[in-house]
Amino acid sequence: MDAWQLYQETRLQVGNGMSLILVDRSSVIGDLREYVVSALNNRMHLMPAYRKVLYDPWFNPDRPMLVARPEIDVSAHVTALPMPAPGGAVGAAKALAQVRAMHLNRREPLWHMYVLDDEDTERSYLISVVHHLLVDGDSTMEVVGCLMTPGDLSARPPKPIPASSTFPARPSAVVRDALARKGNRLRRLPRLVTTSARIARSKWAARHLDVKAPRTALNCSLSGSSTAAVAVLPIVDLQTVAEKHSVTINHVLLSCVGAALNEVLRRRGERPAEPLVAAVPYAMRAADTSDYVTDGVGTTTVLRVNLHTTVDDPVRRLLAVAEHARAVKAVQEQRGVNLFRQWNEYAPGRAVNLMFRAIERFGLAERISWPCNVIVSNASGIAVEDPVFLNLPALRFHPAGPLYHGMGPSVIAMTWDSNLCLSVTADTRHVADAAVITDGIAAEFAALLGSAG
Repeated sequence: MDAWQLYQETRLQVGNGMSLILVDRSSVIGDLREYVVSALNNRMHLMPAYRKVLYDPWFNPDRPMLVARPEIDVSAHVTALPMPAPGGAVGAAKALAQVRAMHLNRREPLWHMYVLDDEDTERSYLISVVHHLLVDGDSTMEVVGCLMTPGDLSARPPKPIPASSTFPARPSAVVRDALARKGNRLRRLPRLVTTSARIARSKWAARHLDVKAPRTALNCSLSGSSTAAVAVLPIVDLQTVAEKHSVTINHVLLSCVGAALNEVLRRRGERPAEPLVAAVPYAMRAADTSDYVTDGVGTTTVLRVNLHTTVDDPVRRLLAVAEHARAVKAVQEQRGVNLFRQWNEYAPGRAVNLMFRAIERFGLAERISWPCNVIVSNASGIAVEDPVFLNLPALRFHPAGPLYHGMGPSVIAMTWDSNLCLSVTADTRHVADAAVITDGIAAEFAALLGSAG
């Protein structure tokens, strides 16, 4: 369990991951919400993450725990929402923005699903909300894979929850586990210090790759008012651009996002002299996790990529972004460990939470030098034909991420049914309408596609 995601939460900073799914509901007879409840009940025994609840009693001297709950009232986790005007993808994105700022009930399993019927059509939208505490990286795809598995799954044997995640509600058991974790940390600390020193030396050797994000209007405190927009880019066109310039689809996405944000700032007369920087989550699947004290914290680290927004030519900018992204990725792979994740296990949770609350309470985000201007992530895609979600044809799947004070908008993408489905979530202090960013991404991609002949 990655408790860091919990410590970061404040009144305005919410640690939920989301997905907006467009489904064909023509096969559903009756109420769509009731159908979703039934379909979830049909496979709840196969999703251990959805059956865990946060457990952090007052006498717990260590990190919060996730424990199994024997019975889940699925109906309490599914809510029907009215579709905002004008309906369709635009209306669903408005609902996504509303849901983004809502905290999940910590006394229940940390997930929820919202149902939006689009009037006079056979298409509807589902918004899946899951706290990053429950799922991260590959575990997210495990849950999505179960929700996408077609057919009646009720007869399948249940997927067990590891015994290590179940704790008797007795002070002695909780304290004993906490002391064991603290002992493990103390024993492993010397090796972690040695590893950190080695990594520090390697960072010095790769210091030419370090980039500093300029302070911009994007690096502001959250207001609690959000905006969201979605877009779709055909994979075949993305591959055309990538193959033409010997880059990856990730590089194309990064370059387009940088150009879009640069244009937003230029129109305001606030374009910085230095290039914008993206924080890019990266799953280090080969990372050494032998020294992790806590199971399930994941191996995802963050790369800081120069978006080269001071380069005006789209192709030259794309090539420069690709060159820097490859270099920082290679350096991180060579290090072979995820120090951020490991040191997080030593962070005092209440102190970390107090720090984030102070940043919010006193409006300190504008005074801090943040590591990035935007968060950009291209999640692992689903390579299946005619995908379904809860046995409904799933036409689009737009992942969406949380927002953080000072870190800028969030752009999350995923390959789905021959398209790259992406979402932009932003605070209204970043932009009044996130569609300005998706429009900018589409315009930059059109220019790159034109250059590919």
